[in-house]
Amino acid sequence: MLRKLANAAPSLGGGHSARSGSHLSVIGPDVRIVGDIITQGEMQIDGQVEGDITCQTLVVGEGARITGEVSADSVRVHGTLDGKINSNTVTLAKSAKVVGDITHETLEIEAGAHLEGHLIRKAPQAAQTAIAAAQPKLAPPAEMQVEAAQ
Repeated sequence: MLRKLANAAPSLGGGHSARSGSHLSVIGPDVRIVGDIITQGEMQIDGQVEGDITCQTLVVGEGARITGEVSADSVRVHGTLDGKINSNTVTLAKSAKVVGDITHETLEIEAGAHLEGHLIRKAPQAAQTAIAAAQPKLAPPAEMQVEAAQ
C-alpha cells in the first residue's frame, strides 16, 4: 500500500503539515521497499525500507523498520531505524529503536527510547554565519626582501 495524499498530515507527526501545500506519501505496513527514496514532500513509513531516504519530513511509524541513511529537515522515529540520521530536528519517541549516528540541530529523546550511536550537534545556520564572520581575517604574508651582507 503506497499512496500519496494531498495536504494531509502524518498521523504520528503531531497533527499538522510541516509546510503548507506539501504532500504526504505513506508506505503501508504491508510494503517492503529495497532501494532509495527521494521526495520533496513528507513521508510516513509504516512498512520496511532497505535503502537511503531523502525527504522534507519523515515519520517512522511504530511498526516500521528502516535500514539505511536518512536525510530530512525533520525526523520523528517511533519504530526501528538502523543507519545514520542527518536532520535539523530529530525526535525519538519512547518506542523508537535507533542504531546509528545522529547529526542534528535539535534533538528530543523520550524516556524509553533506545539509541546506540554517536550524537553530533551541528550549529544552526545563523550561528555558523556568525562564527564565520567572527573569525579573524588573516592578511596574506607580506613579501620580505633580504639583502645579502657583503
